[in-house]
Amino acid sequence: MKTLITTILLLSITVSFSQTGNFKKATNPEVIAQKLNTASKTTKTIDSDFKQYKHLDILENDMESLGHFSYSSPNKVRWEYLQPYKYLIVMNSGTMWINDGSKTKKYDTQSNKMFKEINDLMVGMLQGKILKSDKFNVSFYENNKQILANLTPKTPEMKEFISSMNLYFDKKDYLVKKIKMSELSGDYTLIKFYNRKINIEIPNSLFNVK
Repeated sequence: MKTLITTILLLSITVSFSQTGNFKKATNPEVIAQKLNTASKTTKTIDSDFKQYKHLDILENDMESLGHFSYSSPNKVRWEYLQPYKYLIVMNSGTMWINDGSKTKKYDTQSNKMFKEINDLMVGMLQGKILKSDKFNVSFYENNKQILANLTPKTPEMKEFISSMNLYFDKKDYLVKKIKMSELSGDYTLIKFYNRKINIEIPNSLFNVK
């Protein structure tokens, strides 16, 4: 179960943040939080390709994969990995489906505490609610083009799986551009979004798995 939960967390969630980078501590975090909140409220759908980099210290090269991501407000999420392997996660109104390329498993996130945490984490990132969650400490940094929200977990459950999470927002639209989840071991997963389309019509059938 722990392996499965870790896998889902990593699939849901860019280079490690460093104080020596070009980001500086935000002087107006309240204003930034308000802009991010406004953007999340006006974003009804997101349709995007993504590229994921999985860094493991024991490997010389990062593992790369490609996929497609869809979101429909308020709580429909679809992560579909296409290369080099097939893997699908769909979340819809308290139900989670996972297809590993050969079979599909269905879970009730409301009756499973950890799956509910995962559901709330994924949807919370897209709705901006995670920035106001009492489960994370949040710090804002910025440069000329991006906002960086650095989140560190408060709860023992989250601390077991991640050491920090960085969300990078584009200042053009204040939507997530890339996401990084760092593990306690120093390994991390980086996801970059591209070919992103906002507020287009997305069929409901994408969020139902048979």
